[in-house]
Amino acid sequence: MTTSALPPLTRKDFQTDQEVRWCPGCGDYAILAAVQSVFPELGVRRENFVVVSGIGCSSRFPYYMNTYGFHTIHGRAPAVATGIKIAHPELEVWMATGDGDALAIGGNHTIHMLRRNVGIKVLLFNNRIYGLTKGQYSPTSEFQKITKSTPYGSATAHSTQFRWRSARKPLSWPVPWIFSRRT
Repeated sequence: MTTSALPPLTRKDFQTDQEVRWCPGCGDYAILAAVQSVFPELGVRRENFVVVSGIGCSSRFPYYMNTYGFHTIHGRAPAVATGIKIAHPELEVWMATGDGDALAIGGNHTIHMLRRNVGIKVLLFNNRIYGLTKGQYSPTSEFQKITKSTPYGSATAHSTQFRWRSARKPLSWPVPWIFSRRT
């Protein structure tokens, strides 16, 4: 039996005709270009790559890669990627996810994916903000980050400039506490 060598792949083999729809100047462009440049060097057939994503700016990634791809619901990319890798261990499964998708709503799925250690490669786009919703703070935002959703800065357990106090007038459930900035 004879085996023929694979024709060499190039970056162009992993590019698609899809219009890239990230904001001008976004770092996601650099990540996309780097991955499209590295994939040909891995010596894996293009049809053996699968890119799985959740929701968010980073999760448009499968549309921009000429591989198999799966765009899942928010926070569930680790579970789907794990299932694909367990069912087909010969595949190169990559997960493109953001700090909000993987570390907030998908936090427990991410922990279990890492614990299972089935060989998934994770591209975690950590921009420290929910970029798709234009400015909510994320699990990796800096302490006391001022955003549209946190105009007085994000509250953290380590913050000394913020305090919780009981409301002077009772509020209806479920808001029994109010947040105030210490002056």
